[in-house]
Amino acid sequence: MRIINIIVKNLLILILILLILSPLWIKLVPAKYISVLTGKSQLADKYLCNYSTKVGGESMNPLIAPGSSIAVNLCFEEKDLTEGTVILFNDGANLRFGVIRHILSLDPVVYKVSDEKAPELFHDVVKEEIAGVNKSIDSSGTKYKVKEEAGSFILNANEFFTDLYLAKIPRGMGIEISTVEKTTSFFRQEDKFCSVIIPKKKLTAVDTEIINAETQNKISLGNNIVFNIESKPNTNCMEFGSGPGMLNLDLGTYRYRFLVNHQALADIQFEVR
Repeated sequence: MRIINIIVKNLLILILILLILSPLWIKLVPAKYISVLTGKSQLADKYLCNYSTKVGGESMNPLIAPGSSIAVNLCFEEKDLTEGTVILFNDGANLRFGVIRHILSLDPVVYKVSDEKAPELFHDVVKEEIAGVNKSIDSSGTKYKVKEEAGSFILNANEFFTDLYLAKIPRGMGIEISTVEKTTSFFRQEDKFCSVIIPKKKLTAVDTEIINAETQNKISLGNNIVFNIESKPNTNCMEFGSGPGMLNLDLGTYRYRFLVNHQALADIQFEVR
């Protein structure tokens, strides 16, 4: 029986390693989940934390020559993400290399990342989108020239919308036949949860989320949303409940966050009763 258990364990580790060697694994599995899997086996840790890939194209030349094989560490911490560090990150469609140019001390922390082909063209990246790091590549010879301090990249909410607030309408009703009432207090059995925004310009790369004030657990309401300028406020409402498309919140205190390029432009506290 013991021999069978050992064989099964080794087979599982082998399967895990084969999965890890696939680029699809690196793209789809956030680093935080990889860290949870480490520490179970030295053999698994070796393959979990170490990943090698070739650099295609000229985007990182001359810091990294085209076709070079680069090793990245998938088991990293926030302290490893410093300015000048070369990272492998998920830009939503592909895994790509870049250099951390600036760090914005926000919630969440935002890393301004660019390559060498277009060093002034930034990607706003959060830790969950970073697949791995390489601390051995010297980026001091980069083409990028620092022209602005990190603080200058922090967004001003007043530039993006005239107003943004939470509101409610009666449960089971639509916004076409209801008067929207501004509020930060909702009754699950009586109200529909609504958010209202009056944008000053077209907004892209918008994320909205709700955070439990006690547990800090997040519920995503939407990612990469686009808001167009309209003659009337943009109002979105959801029923409270556990069904598909409903807002499943227990009684308690929460925060509604509205983010553009990962930067929170609104953080509104509300209660569910």
